[in-house]
Amino acid sequence: MTFSMRRVSAIFRKEVQDFKANSQVLLMAAMPIIFAFIFSRFGNASGAGLGTITLMTFLFVAGFAQSMVIAEEKEKHTLRVLMLSPASSAEVLIGKSILTACITIVICIANLFILNQLDGNLPLLGLLFLCGTMLFIIIGTMIGLIASSVPQTSLIGMPILMTLYLAVQFEPLVENKAIKTVIGYFPTFHIDKAIKSVVKGNGFSSISGDLLNVLVWFVISLLACFIVYKKKQLD
Repeated sequence: MTFSMRRVSAIFRKEVQDFKANSQVLLMAAMPIIFAFIFSRFGNASGAGLGTITLMTFLFVAGFAQSMVIAEEKEKHTLRVLMLSPASSAEVLIGKSILTACITIVICIANLFILNQLDGNLPLLGLLFLCGTMLFIIIGTMIGLIASSVPQTSLIGMPILMTLYLAVQFEPLVENKAIKTVIGYFPTFHIDKAIKSVVKGNGFSSISGDLLNVLVWFVISLLACFIVYKKKQLD
């Protein structure tokens, strides 16, 4: 079966229509911007603040919002229709991820202006936004596929996504070396570290190791997502 942009486009257009009426997803999209204004108001508009807000954007939008979109499709049984249609798994997953990816990246860019962090290496920041967005969309998609309903996405996604987020925030307070080592493998740790480095004006060489970590997580998550999708397709 050949890849069809027409099928991807049709799925994407449906996502745009559904997004306008989905208040939960709209709320998730608004949360990072609200927190960015709060951070800027209280003088936390720094590289550390940008890292925190960017991770929050990945968490709320690329993670939770994407999982809700997928789970809602399952509740309506429209995802089942897509799975049984001529569209391939890649076409379905790409079509259902484009809108969330665009919204996530736009919010990340908006946060740059809100936090006044425009002096760093912007192309590298854009690369980090793209890599983080893709990774969390895959994780969010997997959560949505596993969950049987929209409320269950919180039950499944909260422990996973909040662990990835909060571990980075509390890492400086952790004294146990084993726990610090584990946190050091988290993609969120490397994204946050890379953002702080890039905001300071450092180049690609300073974040190459961080990008490699995110790439490894992305490949593993993507393979796991396709396995879960195929399993749900056969159920």
